[in-house]
Parts: sequence; structure tokens; C-alpha cells
Amino acid sequence: MTIVAGVALVSASACSPSEGAGDGSSETTGASPSGEALASVKPCELLSSETLKSFGLEIPGEAMNSLPWRPGCGYQGEPVSVTLYKDKRNTVASNEQKSTWAEFEHLEVNGRSGARAITQGTTKARLCNVMFDAGQGLIQVQAREDRLPDDVDECAKALEIAKKIEPNVPEPA
Repeated sequence: MTIVAGVALVSASACSPSEGAGDGSSETTGASPSGEALASVKPCELLSSETLKSFGLEIPGEAMNSLPWRPGCGYQGEPVSVTLYKDKRNTVASNEQKSTWAEFEHLEVNGRSGARAITQGTTKARLCNVMFDAGQGLIQVQAREDRLPDDVDECAKALEIAKKIEPNVPEPA
């Protein structure tokens, strides 16, 4: 239940006071640039324990901080495992320009600019990325199906999870 409280605090500081826990912790709302608000977002606190479990993900998540501007949180699960990233250097538009994608398709995540992307070399790996703009960067959901049979649409799962995360992060700058 501690994670749920952490999510409420992130929601309150990153979005609007009406979504928070009512504890007055909304001082970053409106006054701070959205880049600062994105800096306060913690990937392992983007979703409540109940929401993570509803997607078949095991808690707690494992922090993944190999790049300082792109912290993440990995969750093992069934039917998919998921890694959530907060990228403070890129946006959907700048990611589109990269040559790393075998596929890059624009979409919206709850009205925000987003994309579905598959990295070169993973087209048969059952791995899909859904990203959307947040603050001065983006949030990326990477879903992968770990087991056969290949009957799960990892892109649909990633989009479903992204839609649950979107209300918990700041609007694009």
C-alpha cells in the first residue's frame, strides 16, 4: 500500500490537485516548468500495485538506471513483461528521427502525441514500444511477450498500460 500512496503523491505533484491525495502537495502544479515536474516522476511509482497486478505484472518493479537521463522500472509478468522508462532527453518527434526503428507509427495516448515503435532487430522478438510526450521528454512503455504461443499483441498491451500512466505525468512542455 505504500506504493499506492507514492503514486498519489506523484499524481498530485505532476498533474493537478484534484487527482492527488488532498494533502496539499501540489506546489509544482502550474508554478514549475513541466520539465521539472517530469524530473520528479519516478518510473517505479507510475502505476498503483492494483493496476500493475491487473496487467499480470509482479511487484515490486526493479529500478533500471543504466542511463541517467532515462531511468526505468522493469516488471516481470504474464502474458507480458514490461519496462517503463522516463526519457528526459527525447520527445516523440525527436525519437522518430532516429534510425533505430524498424517501424514507427504515430498514435495518440489519451489525446497526447505518441507513437508505436519496433526497434530494428526485434521485429520477430515479440517486443513493442509505445511512447508519449510528457513534460520536456517522454514516457515509454516497452512490452515483451516472453513465452510461446505468440498469441498476445504486445503493442496493444503497451498502449493499454500507457493510457493508464498518462494521467499520472505532466503535460508536454
